[in-house]
Amino acid sequence: MALITYFETDRGIHRLLRQPGCVEPRDAKIAARKLAQSSQRHQDLFDGYLEDIQTAYEIAAPWWADTVRAQQQLGLNREEAIRSAFNKRAAGAAAHGNVVWIVRNYWLDCCDANKSSEEIVYPETLLLQWLIDAKKKELVRLIACMPYWPIGMDKNKAWC
Repeated sequence: MALITYFETDRGIHRLLRQPGCVEPRDAKIAARKLAQSSQRHQDLFDGYLEDIQTAYEIAAPWWADTVRAQQQLGLNREEAIRSAFNKRAAGAAAHGNVVWIVRNYWLDCCDANKSSEEIVYPETLLLQWLIDAKKKELVRLIACMPYWPIGMDKNKAWC
């Protein structure tokens, strides 16, 4: 099932890949690291993420289609229904709890992997850039719907 979206995917990608650098400075060489160049632990983490986010997509995409359909049943045409649905849930299908939970947990898992590894992989690289590199178009569209990463930073400057 193709994901219903209202916003341009490229804008979402650009926003999400840049946002963390506003909170914690990024090194361009680290940000450009490819999956094949990363540690086995990071590669395994991405494999698990890919499987889990695919499962979440299979739940979230139909849920979101039903959300849009409910707006149409209220008398809106398709374009109006999509706009209305996004006005109620700005992240679209990415607002589904499974998607948010997976993204958040894998972000923190990536941070843990970085602590026990000699190399760093930025979480946004693992969660989005490697999906792009793997040509997982629908999964990229799903993540790019998020207006921001569902993560914060505590007073000790640790992602939480």
